[in-house]
Amino acid sequence: MMNNSSYGRNQLPPWFCRPEPERGAQHSLFTDNLAEVLANFQVSVDELNRWHENGWISFGSEFHEGLESWHVNEIRFVRDVVRSGLSDAYVRFLFDQLPRPMDFDPASIAYSFSLGWVEADSPSEPDPDEIISEHVEEWLGNLEEEGDVERLIELKEYIEGLLSANRNADEETQE
Repeated sequence: MMNNSSYGRNQLPPWFCRPEPERGAQHSLFTDNLAEVLANFQVSVDELNRWHENGWISFGSEFHEGLESWHVNEIRFVRDVVRSGLSDAYVRFLFDQLPRPMDFDPASIAYSFSLGWVEADSPSEPDPDEIISEHVEEWLGNLEEEGDVERLIELKEYIEGLLSANRNADEETQE
């Protein structure tokens, strides 16, 4: 098993993944207006155009289509990093490590000084059968080592009850 100190830039802990653009998302029926989004995020048209010229954002103020959620995320993400107080040179260095367009969910992406850019990885729903199969023998062994005979007997009786009920159900269906 790997301890936390052995994760490097190329190997991430299972709760992180590398950021990927979200452009594949479904289009919205209700898009946002660029001027309203800029006003809500307190971003000027000049800032948006400068970010576009720097290659930090995929569109400028000439964009007249409705903004999809990924466009809004792109503005918010770039705004948050640019306004962090870092120099433009360092912002450029950080952004050069990311795939384009930079339409990441700002709530799930972060920069780790040891891992680089990471995104919270939504864990998949665990399969209870798989978890139990992986751990039941060790758990039962621990109960035995701890001398928890009472719990082992409870489990044995429960399992015997399930098997008995299953046998009775099988006998009824065969009749």
